[in-house]
Amino acid sequence: MEQEEKWRILLAVAGACVLCILGGLIYGCSREKKEEPKVMEYKQTTDPATIQKNLDVSQGQAREITREIYHVQQADSPPVITYYVQAPDIDSGAKQVAKDIQDGKPDVPAAATEKTDRTVVTANTEKQKVDVYKINLAKTHKVKAGIMTADGKTYGGIGYQSGRWEGMLYTRSGKKINAASITYTLAEW
Repeated sequence: MEQEEKWRILLAVAGACVLCILGGLIYGCSREKKEEPKVMEYKQTTDPATIQKNLDVSQGQAREITREIYHVQQADSPPVITYYVQAPDIDSGAKQVAKDIQDGKPDVPAAATEKTDRTVVTANTEKQKVDVYKINLAKTHKVKAGIMTADGKTYGGIGYQSGRWEGMLYTRSGKKINAASITYTLAEW
C-alpha cells in the first residue's frame, strides 16, 4: 500500500470521527432546555416515586437522588451558601428562591444558579429555612471516536458506552472491521 493511500484512509476515518462528534454535539445541544427549579415539600424529597415524577428521572436515578438528599438532611452540616430573602412564610420563601434562580437574579449566589441537570427547592419548616439541591445526573449513554495504533498500523475507531460497558470497532480501510474491543469499568471515582 502506498503512502498516499494510507493518508486518504486516515483522513477518511478522521473525517468520519469528526462527523460523529459534531452529530453528537448537535444532538446534545438540541436536547438542552432551560432549567426550571422544582419547588417540593420537604418530606417529598425522600420519596423516590415523587422525585421520579417531579424531576422526570428514571427509577434508579430517583432512588440515588433521594438517598443523597436524605444523607444531606441527616448530616446536619452547615450550608455551603447562605442567602436571605424576605417572605411572609417559609413556603413563600421557597417559591421566591426558585423564581430568583430561574430569573438569574444577580443577588442569588453563583452556587444556586450554576448549570445542573435538576434543581430542587424545598421549605424546611422545622428549621425555618429553604434548602436548594443542585443535581447532576449520570450520563449513561456515550458515543466515542478515536484512533488506535498497533504493529505500526493506524486504525480509526468508533464506539458506544452504556453505564460501565464500552465497545469499540476499528477499521483501516473504512470498508470492513479489522478489530473490536469490549471493556467493563471495574471501579469509578
